[in-house]
Amino acid sequence: MVKRRLSILFALLALPDVSQAQRTPSMREVIELTDLSSVAISPDGRMVAFREEAASIERNAHDLAWFVVPVDGSTPPRRLADAGEGNWLNGTLLSEPPIWSADSRYILYRAIIDGEVQVWRAAADGSGVARITSEPGNVADMMLGADGRSVTYRVGPSRDEIVRAEDKEHDDGVLIDAKVDPSRPLYRGGRIDGRQATERLGGFWFGHAGLLADQAPHVRTVDIASGLARDATAAEAARLAPAPQAFDKLDGRFLVARVASGDGRGTAYVLSSGARHELLVAKGSGVQGSGVQGAIPCGAAACTGQRIRSVTWQREADALVFETSDGGGNSSLHRWTVESGAVDTLATGQGLLGGGRDQTQGCAIGTRTIVCVAAAADVPPHLVAIDLDTGKLRLLADPNPALADTAPKFRPFSWVDRAGRRFTGQLLRPDGVTGPVPLFVTYYSCGGYLRGGLGDEFPLRELARHGIAALCINRYPASDGVGDQVGAYRIAQSGIAAVIDRLAHDGIIDRTKVGMGGVSFGGESTIWIAMHSRLLAATSIANVLLTPTYYWFNAVKGREVPEVLKSGWGIDDPDQDRRDWRELSPAFNADRIQAPLLMQLPEQEYRPNVELLARLQRAGKPVELWAFPDEVHVKWQPRHQLAANARNLDWFRYWLQGWIDPDPAKAAQYRRWQAYGPPAGPSSGPSQPRAQASASIIGNRR
Repeated sequence: MVKRRLSILFALLALPDVSQAQRTPSMREVIELTDLSSVAISPDGRMVAFREEAASIERNAHDLAWFVVPVDGSTPPRRLADAGEGNWLNGTLLSEPPIWSADSRYILYRAIIDGEVQVWRAAADGSGVARITSEPGNVADMMLGADGRSVTYRVGPSRDEIVRAEDKEHDDGVLIDAKVDPSRPLYRGGRIDGRQATERLGGFWFGHAGLLADQAPHVRTVDIASGLARDATAAEAARLAPAPQAFDKLDGRFLVARVASGDGRGTAYVLSSGARHELLVAKGSGVQGSGVQGAIPCGAAACTGQRIRSVTWQREADALVFETSDGGGNSSLHRWTVESGAVDTLATGQGLLGGGRDQTQGCAIGTRTIVCVAAAADVPPHLVAIDLDTGKLRLLADPNPALADTAPKFRPFSWVDRAGRRFTGQLLRPDGVTGPVPLFVTYYSCGGYLRGGLGDEFPLRELARHGIAALCINRYPASDGVGDQVGAYRIAQSGIAAVIDRLAHDGIIDRTKVGMGGVSFGGESTIWIAMHSRLLAATSIANVLLTPTYYWFNAVKGREVPEVLKSGWGIDDPDQDRRDWRELSPAFNADRIQAPLLMQLPEQEYRPNVELLARLQRAGKPVELWAFPDEVHVKWQPRHQLAANARNLDWFRYWLQGWIDPDPAKAAQYRRWQAYGPPAGPSSGPSQPRAQASASIIGNRR
């Protein structure tokens, strides 16, 4: 049964009056804005802890700090402690809520400092910070002990052992096998736990880890007050279940989330069968055997009919609060009372409510209050509290007030393609412009405060400020897992062709001056459309692409990549399967690709694209490849983000507007681009969609 108890339009997400907006935020301001994440409510319900995250272009670093604020908003946030460097995955800073001591006196958190990861304790009243572990290996994860006075944590191999293993490989040479990624440096080419470390492949697809990561960890327990540590008991170790990894399965379904209550209420699971998510609770210890037989399912439509992004147990209640997304960048919060089966919709409206940009983490739930990070396309991240009894919404922290009243404004936009599929996005039109203008499109993910689409590569506001409309399109829903990649490319092309027709028909854009850029699946879709249509006048990507070099780099015996490419992309050995490779790979389509191509790739992905660069150059096509040192799938270094945004702005202004920046420092850039040929729009004839697709080549984020 579904009971709609509170329905809230996020009042604090209401956009300011456009007439009052004065300016467009600069690329630097957008990159250096303050994000919020890692929200946790104290056991007494009076305080909430959260983490602030701010980039510094000048220092090419990120500043992370812990804050607390009263849940009633009676006083401003108080800074407690530095939060270290944070845990990064493929360029994304992961949310990691702190643990509160049972008496609400302390928060406990992992901190990465000087290449060492230990457990730290900060007093909630601001009276002091202390490190409470001194382990020779790095602390991987942790949870509050059943007694409420201790923390149980997992420790990896010692740092000294790892250094010795790295140096031994350096001196002896490295056997090239299925653990070696040829796209990455052999010796200390990745950043792990705050230090340059040697990486090797581990797990499914492109999962990476440091040397010795396959060693069994030690499980330890530390007393919060005294800092005395010991080996954990078997019962303590059993409570510390490992977090789900990408592509993990349970009962033949993808394991999206697993959240233990920590007491007798049980363990919540989100399982996925294709595009359908299911929420269920296994009482007691949770997993029985290898599955969840006997678990209690949530039968309401909110639990089964849409994607569930995060789940949290409500304190002192046999209830779960979970967040769903409508696919258009908007959140709804629901509460499932397990015993009765009732589901309340607690909040719904424009924008995201969650635990920060890492969408696997949800809001913090107390006995009577939910605290969330809220954000919308034009509304920067801020912290809000929602009263579960009254529905009242109050602001707790707003670290970006200067960005809340700027112009131009995004507006939600939706349309259907010829097959009747509904697409959603955010459209930004230049202020004060009449008549058709050029259009820039990015495709994949448009939730929260919009910076530049997935990866923040494209300066959408700057493009609009200079007369180019910008459209961020949410990816059409696809199945979890590998899925039908070719089908998803075709769907992307169909949706983009339809919106170009719609905007051109309405006199908003010039269909001969459309640019497109993307990261991961968005970049793959960009290249697909460039190969199979004449829709685009300029393109830019930031990800590895399918080339024969990519295939053979990842076809060493023991790798699963060839099998995944066959099942998801329908391609086999490129020496034998020339027809399908001709359909999919830009390396076999240099003759078809007419739109100028800019590639700005991380160091750990650019090598396979060198083949495409050489083929396009030999065919006389406009193309450039830039590689950024020490970068992974999504660029995380602020200086690199600024450089990529600035170059993308110049690239699309040149090819879509014929504009040349008079800055003398850019003279060489424009000499190169002018040598490629004059800007010219594509043919305006119809273009039929020829394909459809799913996940990114380098990594799926559920």
